[in-house]
Amino acid sequence: MGKMFVDVGYIMKVNINNLNSSENPGNLVLLKKLQNMNGEYFAYVSGQAFRYYLKQTLMQMGVELTKLDNKGEFIIDDSAPKLEKERYRYILQNHMDLDLFGFMEAKKGSEKMALRRWSPVKVSPLISVFPWKGETDLLTQKKEGRGEMVKVEVNAFNFMRGTMIINVDEVGSYVDDLNWEIEDVIGPEERKERIGKLLDAIKNLNGGGKIARLLDDLTPKFIIIAKQSAATPIFLNSLDVSEDNGLDVGLIRETLSNYDDIIEDYVIGLREGVFANEQEIRETYGEKVESVKGAIETAKSWL
Repeated sequence: MGKMFVDVGYIMKVNINNLNSSENPGNLVLLKKLQNMNGEYFAYVSGQAFRYYLKQTLMQMGVELTKLDNKGEFIIDDSAPKLEKERYRYILQNHMDLDLFGFMEAKKGSEKMALRRWSPVKVSPLISVFPWKGETDLLTQKKEGRGEMVKVEVNAFNFMRGTMIINVDEVGSYVDDLNWEIEDVIGPEERKERIGKLLDAIKNLNGGGKIARLLDDLTPKFIIIAKQSAATPIFLNSLDVSEDNGLDVGLIRETLSNYDDIIEDYVIGLREGVFANEQEIRETYGEKVESVKGAIETAKSWL
């Protein structure tokens, strides 16, 4: 029986933010960014930060997250089994966040390998579509009774793009990596509910650094979701926007054509009034184009 993967590509339109800061030398708050071969800098949000935003959004949606102790280790109920496989099953059943995003639990006083759960949810960093232009914001930091000026680098009026792959079969399943065996622990209905909540978290995504005064909108303005038979992140280099706010339709069309051997179905979610060539997008993909919410609901129906 073949495996099922859900591949999610998304584009956010941001205003002004510093979602993920880098090291801060003195009175300058750096924007996390990377340089390409042409010397241009592009803002990015690390995969670790993006996963944190997803967890934060899930918590706001009512999902209980696993608490940490003062050593940074996950707090698992004392009644949980001690034997490795039974404990693994218990954690999957009772900790949705650890099921989706993985965990590692060291065995104290033992030379045995730690109890480890590889994440069935893989995310790319968010990368800006347009290069950073050197924009900064200025704030006053109160220090020892006086005001001190601090510069904050910001990502302004840009698009951010990223990809997520969900290994559907591994959600809620005990995975034996050595023998390539998967054993269902939570059942199909609970699996569908957990993945559905994760997809809803993408639609409602919020979070980031400096949001007390640089609050921004991270909800997707374009999303493409594919049901695939392989975990190939085909949308990772397939989403682009021109300087006149036009989505690159041809690039997506070519990707869908080149990978039709692993794509079983796909759907597109589009926010109105964002892309200059909205009509072209709708004409090119026809009935595959829905609202972002509609696309999420269609993807849920595949589970």
